[in-house]
Amino acid sequence: MAMILKFMKGLYRERFVQIATVILSVIFISATSVYYFERAGEESTIRSLWDGVWWAVVTMGTVGYGDIYPVTAGGRAVGLILIFAGVGLMSLFTATIASIFVERKIKEGKGLETVKEKDHIVLCGWNQHTEEVLQVLTTYGSMKDTPIILINELPVDDVDSLKLKYDKYNLKFLRGNYVHEDVLSRANITKAAFALIMADTSGSHPHERIDERTTLAALTIKSIAPNVKTVAELLDSENKQHLKRANVDEIVIRGEHVGSLLASAINSPGLPKIFSSMLSTGGTNKLLRAEIPRSFVGSTFKELSSFYREEQHAILIGVLTEKKAMKLADILSDDTSIIDTFIKDKIRESKKDFFYKKEETQFILNPDDGYIIKDGQFAVILSRAMPAR
Repeated sequence: MAMILKFMKGLYRERFVQIATVILSVIFISATSVYYFERAGEESTIRSLWDGVWWAVVTMGTVGYGDIYPVTAGGRAVGLILIFAGVGLMSLFTATIASIFVERKIKEGKGLETVKEKDHIVLCGWNQHTEEVLQVLTTYGSMKDTPIILINELPVDDVDSLKLKYDKYNLKFLRGNYVHEDVLSRANITKAAFALIMADTSGSHPHERIDERTTLAALTIKSIAPNVKTVAELLDSENKQHLKRANVDEIVIRGEHVGSLLASAINSPGLPKIFSSMLSTGGTNKLLRAEIPRSFVGSTFKELSSFYREEQHAILIGVLTEKKAMKLADILSDDTSIIDTFIKDKIRESKKDFFYKKEETQFILNPDDGYIIKDGQFAVILSRAMPAR
């Protein structure tokens, strides 16, 4: 439906309505004129106004069935005029439609189109690790069919290479500076499920301002799409506090745990290889977040662990709890007291939402066997990776 509306807007912009009106007018005038000249002819095949309309449409379309044709001098004169006028009008008609498709294809190739996807992933920026992210999300991930919108300023040749490499996945490219609201709007950010902001090295932006652009992008996304799960990559851990103020859901700092991994290579030889295997795209086992079957709500951690081990050949590592953000409106009572009514009215008038507590995630690693599984929790498991398709 959205594509049809977009096509109709394109037709209107290209003055299609005016062209169609002229064509219909020419058909009606030609049909009426030829019927006027042919109706009294003994050998004429145009006996009604409908016959005239059929003849005019067939003639203008250069089909020429030959079943209906004028025989009088006046009718043939109308036919000659219609033939020459029809060639020009039909050429203009088809050229208008073709130009819309060509324009759309050019915009798509340059990354200037507006996408209409929903529940998609918006991947902002590009660096040497972004393609690995794409591989994890598509080839090795559980979101293979989820639309992914790339926003960056890569050269056209690099973009074409990526499109060819990931042609079997729902991957689209938008060119522009993702810090700007209009660029994010073209990616339909308000309807997205996730936004991933990479430490961007594409384009000609200063390298020392990478984290600054990441923070500005996070603020922009959260201001126009506060419900979108946002993940951001930082180069400098000192900038983490700025992203926290922007209510970013997940913050990944490049190289944050390198020191621990290097030390573990001495204290616990072989441990870095284990982490690399779990995190690399080609690893046989992956750390995954999985929904806990409702039948296990109220069961113990030991029972859930046995289920994953026996049924899915996976190891249960811990449980994850997502605490939803509590809003000021949530803590107001449902009665009709004057104070609560006044507060609710003021909130409604301001057209803003006031948060009482930020959404946060709590992870319990390897709890006791008797730990009771609660509703809304997720399982963190070490499972065999799904084969690439």
